Formats: sequence, structure tokens, C-alpha cells
Amino acid sequence: MLMIWAIMLMAFTVGGVVNFMQRSLKESGNAANQFRARYMAECGIGIAMNPTVYVLDAARTPGDGTTPGVLTTYNRGAGEVAPGDSGFSLNKVREGSRFPVNFVTDGNAREALYNLFILWGININDATTAVDSLVDWVDQNDEVRSQGAEADYYKTLGIYNFPRNQGFTSLEEMLLVRGFDVVARAKPDWRNYFNLYGEGTIDLFWASKDVIMAVTGATESDTLRMITARAGNDGIDGTDDDNRSLGQAGAISLLGIPSDRRAAVTSMTTYARDTVFRIVSKGYAGLHSVTITVIAKLQEDGSLTYQARTEE
Repeated sequence: MLMIWAIMLMAFTVGGVVNFMQRSLKESGNAANQFRARYMAECGIGIAMNPTVYVLDAARTPGDGTTPGVLTTYNRGAGEVAPGDSGFSLNKVREGSRFPVNFVTDGNAREALYNLFILWGININDATTAVDSLVDWVDQNDEVRSQGAEADYYKTLGIYNFPRNQGFTSLEEMLLVRGFDVVARAKPDWRNYFNLYGEGTIDLFWASKDVIMAVTGATESDTLRMITARAGNDGIDGTDDDNRSLGQAGAISLLGIPSDRRAAVTSMTTYARDTVFRIVSKGYAGLHSVTITVIAKLQEDGSLTYQARTEE
């Protein structure tokens, strides 16, 4: 009996040790994959931040310019990593291609944002509520706009210390704004159309069709005509021969902007001059992934310097 009990005890002991070792190996493997995923994401940032390396500016999809955001992918097996193990993907976007939501207190910007929401199929009442509430969130006073919302409205929802009466610090914060849930449902990829770190203007060389139409008031046909002109000889938007020489005046002329609106459009736009990039690098290893987002500004010497960085 003692021998049987000794064998059983040894079996339990060995089983426990094996189980412990398996868990330890799994945890070590997970930690290693998490580290490698972060390493791969950093590799992507390193490539995109190097001024001598070209990564596709992804404000536009080659074609008709309707969808911002082109993914430039470095597949699994990048560098010295075995295929199927790990890799990273890059998305490099000019911030000037997106709407500068923190400048929405400007009258022209407010009108442009309203136009954008209407283009997305949002009705007049809901568009006005969302725009007025975004302005109330950003402005530095407690005066409630006709369909906006200040602190008293958010308190009824159990949300305190909002609005902060300053610029948004993240795009996710916009989801707290009164009426913006309607926008988010109507346009699930709305995050691709807004920036927090831009220079307050829209770069017509990089912007998508919807943003150009909203900011300038141009018709769809005139906007597509300008997009075709900026695409260069190959007629493909987002390639090396794109027409940088068209210039702001040439673009505005092709957009058919009437003379009484040209001053307003000129003040809100530039052409091929935006210097702020959003670089998103997603590294992955096994089932683990790490996404690093960097906002970087192009300097006169051609280098890129950080303005902001987040990791998730």
C-alpha cells in the first residue's frame, strides 16, 4: 500500500511539474510574441520616419480619390523573420487630407463640416446638432448654441467635467459629443476623415473627394475634374507623376469656385504643402499585435520630428 501511495504521490508531483512547465512555456511564448509584435511595429515606424525611404502617402486611393487611406503592407516574414511568424503593416497619411476638427470654431470650417455631414446622408437637423455640439465642445465659453450642448446637457446623462472647452485630444472623444453618434452610424469609417494635429487647412493635393466638396462647395463633376488633373499623365491618383505644379489657384479654378467664395476657400486650403504626417504601424507576431501611431512634422531639412505618439 505504501508503494502504491508513493507511486500516486510521484505521479501527482510529476503531473503538477509538467502542468507548471506547460503554463510557463505558454506565458513565455506569449511574452515573446508580444515583444516581437512591438519590435515589428517599431520597425515600421523606423522605416516611415527615415526621410530617405519612400512610403506611399495614403491620403488617397489610386483611382477616383473617394476613399482616404491606402494600406502599404510589409507582409509576414519581413526582414529576417520566418514567413508566417510576424511582420508589420504601414499606413502613412498627410493630416492635411483630413478635416481639422479642433478648428471647427471658425465659421468657414463650421460650414464645411456641416456640408460634409450632409454629403454623408445625414439630415439637416441631425447635422446641425452634431456641428453645434462639436463647436460647443471645442470653444472656450459656456454659451450653448441653438442645437449644441454644454455642461448642463452632459450632466443629465451622468457625464461630468465635459465639455472641456478645448480641443479634442483623441478622435474617440468625439463619440461623447451630443449627436455625433448619428454621424458615426452613418459613416462607420469617420475616423479617416478627421485630424487633431493638422495645421487648420485642407490640402487639395491630398484630400479625398468628399472633403474637397465639403470645404469648397464644388460640384461632384468639378471635383472629379480637379482630381483627374492632379493625377498627372497616367490618370491615376496617388502615383509619382501626380501634378504638384497645378497649385492652389489652378485647383480652385478647376473646381469652378465662384469669385465671391474664392477668398474663403483660399483661406481654408493649400496645395501640396502639408507638412504633418500620421504614421500608423501595426506589428504582429502569432496572435499578438501592437499598433503604434506617430504624428510627425516634416522639417526644412527633410527630417521628420515627433509631435505625438500613442501605442495600443
